[in-house]
Amino acid sequence: MKNLTKSAIGVSTILTLGTAATAEITGAYTYNYTVTAADFDGSDVTVNVQDLYLRSSDAADTALNVYNVNLVEAAQVPYFQSFTGTGWQPTNLGGPFDTPALRMADSFVTVGGFAQDTIAPEQAPGAGSGTGLDPNFGGNGATYPGENAGWYNGSPPSLNGAVGSVPETSGDLIGLGVLIGRFASVGFSDLSFSTLEVTWNQGLGTPGQQGSFVVNVPGPGAIALLGVAGFVGRGRRRSA
Repeated sequence: MKNLTKSAIGVSTILTLGTAATAEITGAYTYNYTVTAADFDGSDVTVNVQDLYLRSSDAADTALNVYNVNLVEAAQVPYFQSFTGTGWQPTNLGGPFDTPALRMADSFVTVGGFAQDTIAPEQAPGAGSGTGLDPNFGGNGATYPGENAGWYNGSPPSLNGAVGSVPETSGDLIGLGVLIGRFASVGFSDLSFSTLEVTWNQGLGTPGQQGSFVVNVPGPGAIALLGVAGFVGRGRRRSA
């Protein structure tokens, strides 16, 4: 396998809509970078990655689901799926199917369940297991999440959505939050101003809270690089 390379290109900031004064999950943001990685056939793919996070101010928070997701037009594009990927639900079968492209360049949605304390978490075997898609998503093989899409932790006792250390919007600093998706595109894509709603609690038996969030404009470096067309690589989507 060839070596994987990646470089950070920018991050987004956050706007919050309609959250209660007691809310601890405070926003949604992306951490953006490029990745070049080898796929199953040995060829390299280069993609723009937007890792989508929830931000939290309380270490006890646990995300349960993401719903009413509506992508802006600039984000309604075909997203890259590695050759051994199986759609938007994260699935790494391990063995010969475990490739750098699957780990770092494949698109998926999740409610946590990934290693934290890292800038670009890998889709290792078992990461994000139990993620379910609601009917509005459009199926596991959708080109991109449909109108009012949603996904959820299908096994709440696992506490997959518990917050932890994640990349902060100011750069490589570590903040508190949880990964909810990776959107990797060969060409231009921008999640800015996309909207979503979230349900979370503070562990089993605690009451749920809800909030609505909008992803704001990325920093200048991210905008400049995401606007460059013609990245080398290939995308592959499967029918639902």
